[in-house]
Amino acid sequence: MVTKRELDCLFNPKSVAVVGVSSKSEGIQLGGASFANALLCSGFKGNVYPVNPKGGEFLGLKIYPNLKDVPEPVVDYVIYSTSASYLPQTIKDCAAKGVKVIQIYTGGFSESGTEEGKQLERELASLASQNGIRVIGPNCVGVYCPKVGLSFSPDFPQEAGSVAVISQSGTNSFCIVQEGVERGIRFSKVISYGNACDVNESDLLEFLANDADTKIIAAYIEGVKDGKRFSRVLREAAKIKPVLVLKSGITES
Repeated sequence: MVTKRELDCLFNPKSVAVVGVSSKSEGIQLGGASFANALLCSGFKGNVYPVNPKGGEFLGLKIYPNLKDVPEPVVDYVIYSTSASYLPQTIKDCAAKGVKVIQIYTGGFSESGTEEGKQLERELASLASQNGIRVIGPNCVGVYCPKVGLSFSPDFPQEAGSVAVISQSGTNSFCIVQEGVERGIRFSKVISYGNACDVNESDLLEFLANDADTKIIAAYIEGVKDGKRFSRVLREAAKIKPVLVLKSGITES
């Protein structure tokens, strides 16, 4: 279970490093370049640090060969978007840099259905926990919080609203925001949390229930980590504000 303070750090980072940004990228394709471009286009209020061993430059920003080369003493938030094989070392680098949260876009973990993928996910969760780092994902697009300029798409509005969304699916996170915007809806926070090897749906729901910026909570959920806890948290949240949950996987299709 994560504390409110730890999730506050998720939504209020002062700096973000994006691991896996190539100098050859144009900032429009999926991956590290897309995340860095989204932060720049969304008016993120902190510093953005692209990271890639080959170095170079991306949209006017220096690309640092290693997370530890970033000049800022502490980096609050890391978006990881490169090969899963480099992840253990990156988590160690995160620990050296005082990172509070790592969001992992990369797939190939438990969602693959392979024992190798499941074991790799257990290892990354354990390593992050040992170093006091919270994990969003893996296999997710992360956080959209317009109040501070966090976004996983350059096209999302910078105007904040009062609707929060948690979604296990990254694609549905995009679609919900896009469809909502067309209908005049603005969002306080949207979180794609993927495999939830650490921060899960109950943690996020509990936080949003007490979030002053959120008046309505919506969720797209495929499965839950702890059914009893989720049921309790859902009942408590619904006493405070409206909660709408779409549970997938309940029909044959």
